[in-house]
Amino acid sequence: MRAIITFHTIDNSGSLLSFPPDTFSKFLSSLKKQDLDLCDLDTLLDPATRNGICITFDDGLRQTYRQALPILRDYDVPAHVFLNTENVGGMNDWPSQPSGSPRLEMLSWGEIEKLYAAGIYIESHTNNHPDLRGLDDAEIVLECETADKIIENRLGRYPRYFAYPYGLSNERVRAYTRDRYKGCVTTELRHLHEEEDMAALPRLDSYYLKQPWLFEHLASPIPRTYLLLRRFLRNLRAVSI
Repeated sequence: MRAIITFHTIDNSGSLLSFPPDTFSKFLSSLKKQDLDLCDLDTLLDPATRNGICITFDDGLRQTYRQALPILRDYDVPAHVFLNTENVGGMNDWPSQPSGSPRLEMLSWGEIEKLYAAGIYIESHTNNHPDLRGLDDAEIVLECETADKIIENRLGRYPRYFAYPYGLSNERVRAYTRDRYKGCVTTELRHLHEEEDMAALPRLDSYYLKQPWLFEHLASPIPRTYLLLRRFLRNLRAVSI
């Protein structure tokens, strides 16, 4: 079983984007006990890897440094942060943010540099976090190039992986990102198959994985069936909107 898991912020606020710190610690401990390799994306996507989990964080929210990093260190677990660069040091109030979304602090560059020094991979999530499907080709290029260059200039490392804002893309967007990055992640709710389009990799959203009965047996049939049902219901809701 292989899967990429999406987190946003590790805190006790109870928001839709939050995952409690104590639960996050138990989550990582449980995965280790299941003999699942908690690894980076390069390792997970290597055909030789048969059982693995990669931890990812979207946006670049401050609690990734304050709460998640100490727990990741405790369990010696790597992770990738998909950073949208325009709001670094501010709030997650980019123009396309849906109404009612929790207002959260973003990482500062000093905290990002400390995450990177601790072995956390800093990847691209665009500059302004737009739905790329609504942009023309030149605007898509500008969003990606701006973010990538900022990250490279600050950290000395060019992003190799990309997360679509809101998980949304189409063939036109993927035609560009496929050539630019080694892999691009979506919000399609499922495990990795043996063969995947590297420009449209699925992820499991941690929102659905907070209960111990799920993460303590993540590779077993019951959690898989539960996640398939959640995927079906989420897709059905999206079609009805």
